Amino acid sequence: MDANDWDTRYRLAREAQGGRPGRLWSAVPAQIVQDTVTACAPGRALDLATGDGRNAIWLAARGWNVTAVDFSAEAIGQAAEHARESGVAVDWQVGDATTWAPSGETFDLVTVIYLHLQEDALRAVLSRAAEWLSPGGHLLVLGHDRTNIGTGAPGPADPGILYTPELLRSAVDPSRIVRCETIRRDLATDPEAPGDGAGYALDTLLIATA
Repeated sequence: MDANDWDTRYRLAREAQGGRPGRLWSAVPAQIVQDTVTACAPGRALDLATGDGRNAIWLAARGWNVTAVDFSAEAIGQAAEHARESGVAVDWQVGDATTWAPSGETFDLVTVIYLHLQEDALRAVLSRAAEWLSPGGHLLVLGHDRTNIGTGAPGPADPGILYTPELLRSAVDPSRIVRCETIRRDLATDPEAPGDGAGYALDTLLIATA
């Protein structure tokens, strides 16, 4: 799907809510972001492929100086509205994760949550993202694991864009990896999208340091 396709998805999700502002994704930040970041002192954060901004907004509400990037202009517009409703400021930017680059700044935290690309493209994105970390900074990557297809949980059905721990390990310096594994996510308490329901999903997690 290209940016225009995603613009349409975000627009239709909003229109489907009976006149009320709707969301394509959950308003709740990913639990692993909460668990990982809560113990960290706020600093500069980059949320790459932010979607409609759930993780960026949560970070900003906790004192982080956040830059958030997505190639869907509709998603960024909705994210900015959600941020205003939450009373937080985020530097929202329309940009393609495969080509976007910061203007010389580095980050204490880079999050890449549910960005699904072909393997070579994903490796390139994550390798570049790791280079943008400040000393002591962290890269946090989460996406649907290839084995998620067998669970019946929501998520892409194309194994070519799904994650494995081996794929994520190959994208960064192995000596920088803190954690890389398949994890089980409770859909009821940690949904990716509204209406995910009960059950569980399998995701792949990577946490790496600068």
